[in-house]
Amino acid sequence: MKYLHSYSIRFLLSLITIGGIFLNACNLPSSTPSAISPQPASALAKPTDKPPQPTNQPSNSSQLTHPGEIFYTHIHSPENGNIAVRVDLPSQPRYGESAPIVVVASTWFVEKYNQKMVPFHLEYNPVDAGAISVCHMWPGKTDQQTKISSDGEYDYGGPNSLAALRDTIRFALGVISDIDGKYLHELISVEPLYDNVGMFASSHAGVVATNVLAYYGEDLEGLKYFVGRENPTMAEMYPLEIGHFDERHRQIYNPYYDHQGYTPTSIAVDYSHLGWIQNAAFPEGRPIFEVPGGQDYVLDDKGPQIMGKRWFSHALTQALLDNGVFSMDIWPADVATPQQTADFWPYRITVHNYAAIGEKLPELRVLIPFASLDHVQAAPDKPHIRQAYDGFRKTAGLWTRLNCDLVYVQSEIHPGASLQEGFPDNDANTEPDDWYAQAETWGFEGRLAGEMTARTIPLAGVTEMADRVWADNWAPNLEAVLYP
Repeated sequence: MKYLHSYSIRFLLSLITIGGIFLNACNLPSSTPSAISPQPASALAKPTDKPPQPTNQPSNSSQLTHPGEIFYTHIHSPENGNIAVRVDLPSQPRYGESAPIVVVASTWFVEKYNQKMVPFHLEYNPVDAGAISVCHMWPGKTDQQTKISSDGEYDYGGPNSLAALRDTIRFALGVISDIDGKYLHELISVEPLYDNVGMFASSHAGVVATNVLAYYGEDLEGLKYFVGRENPTMAEMYPLEIGHFDERHRQIYNPYYDHQGYTPTSIAVDYSHLGWIQNAAFPEGRPIFEVPGGQDYVLDDKGPQIMGKRWFSHALTQALLDNGVFSMDIWPADVATPQQTADFWPYRITVHNYAAIGEKLPELRVLIPFASLDHVQAAPDKPHIRQAYDGFRKTAGLWTRLNCDLVYVQSEIHPGASLQEGFPDNDANTEPDDWYAQAETWGFEGRLAGEMTARTIPLAGVTEMADRVWADNWAPNLEAVLYP
């Protein structure tokens, strides 16, 4: 790969030292954000600004990035400073000499991404689908490989993160330039299709991706679609309070999770039996749901660990206090307190924000790929998938599909695949009649050998959505791939 940089060496060297991880939960709102979004910075272009059109004759083609290459630059984010952006060009653009654009939202609490030096998050890279991939470095972070840095303070998916992602999307849309005054089409030899821009997010990165649509949708006019793979929707899902998979990927359920108590904005967990276990098997101590005469449920260890603390949901954390498990005088130093969780979580859940998305981006389309057995969430009724569907489809009123069309599975990654082999073909804007009994059958079989993996299905979905935009075809189901 050839790596090109649009910033000067002197500027790059000055930025290498910038960074630092910072969290001040007390600055976050103490209640769940409503559909009213924060006001966008006055320095931002208006949503009605028209992106400049690519020229057929670039002024200096020798300086452009070409198919199969990568370049890095900075964009300006008023709340943060300069944000590092990476752009990957496909070796074979999807549409001849032009390509759709996909913004990839970055993960924000996985341990390896909590350090100052982190990689760009591209475990799913849309260049494999012939798209231009645009991703960013969170505020205060530095890329391990290139040492390119983003200004600002890292806030773990909070307001600074939302602003950085917002401006990355606006760069991909051609609405803003990089700090050198260059728009995307002036930096690459592939024609970027500003009218075919989508966003992809895997796992908890989808929370920031969903929330940026709600908080800043008025600044993102022109974003055509969102593909969200198995995104959590509530705080209880981050530390796996309703179930998890063991080391053999067997489902372990919390017996005090009641799927019948589901609502689009809440789930039902009985915390009255919550305790704490600390012994040789769990020396660090963990929450435990005690089951008299039965099998207790001990939380797994895959939850957020941020600034030296473990973060559970506010409901569970408050229950530790209310149940007399801990008093504030003896509260574990490595566990976030009830007040800290009350301040921290509102910006990091999605269930109250879908109405704002529908109001601000009424033409957005949504694809939700998920496996029959999720990569993290074990509950068979898949409340995170259901809440996302209810939010995008029923509350926001958007075109929403559960898993990609079978023809794209067959064409892009698994020729000859059929429904009988574990690949669903769900019509858009439909859902299971009974989520508890049927949700897993609406997911794809993620354990099949060969090319069919949890990585390739979402990329097939990205391809489908880009082609649907290209063809302007939003039929509930397709008979053939839209672009030959």
